[in-house]
Amino acid sequence: MTAHPCYELRGLSVVAYPDEARLLEEIFTGGAVTPGLMIAMNAEKIVAAETDPALRHSIEQAEFRYADGISVVLAVRRKHAVRLVRITGADLWRSLMARAVIEGAGVFLLGGLPEVAAEVERKLRHEWNVHVVGSRHGYFADGDRAEVMREIRDSGAAIVTVALGSPKQEIFMHECRRMHPALYIGVGGTFDVVSGTVRRAPAALRRCGLEWCYRILSQPSRLFRAGRLIRFAVYHVRNRL
Repeated sequence: MTAHPCYELRGLSVVAYPDEARLLEEIFTGGAVTPGLMIAMNAEKIVAAETDPALRHSIEQAEFRYADGISVVLAVRRKHAVRLVRITGADLWRSLMARAVIEGAGVFLLGGLPEVAAEVERKLRHEWNVHVVGSRHGYFADGDRAEVMREIRDSGAAIVTVALGSPKQEIFMHECRRMHPALYIGVGGTFDVVSGTVRRAPAALRRCGLEWCYRILSQPSRLFRAGRLIRFAVYHVRNRL
């Protein structure tokens, strides 16, 4: 159980970590990596969990549920009258990799197109000095899931970063931990940014919490996902969070 307060939104709780540094300290207790699931809580994921039992169960079983979306921060402020610190998943992942270098923790990379996965592995190995113990792109058939999980287990990774997109990554991480206890973090489209395939939103937009808007404008394929954001906004306005 976390020592930090938790705040409920639509039946799911978000942990109120004081800041990113404190979260990392909990993960690297005594220099060892604490096994568990790290899930970035945002509006889209909370709404999707209402109709996806597997996603909801994965979230409920996660040890580290941090507020990634500005909409979640604002919703907690309205419903519970507290100021929640936002911890962005992309920045947290970079900090986690930097700490993994210090601690010598083995990292497994899963996700992205083959060329994206290869470039992320190259950067982490040769530019960031991360101890990458395995890597695999995210375009594998459902029939290969068990093989992928065995590959992760055999790598002995202490940290497994999964960029399969939600809800696929959350469900995969929850299932894989049964075979190989480790720290799992879902990183969404972070691999695309790190590889240079996609540009991240300008810092000014990130500070204002508008990174989601930039993503939709720069990647119109994401537009279909805006419906969940609208539904969350309706919950907010009608005080049904």
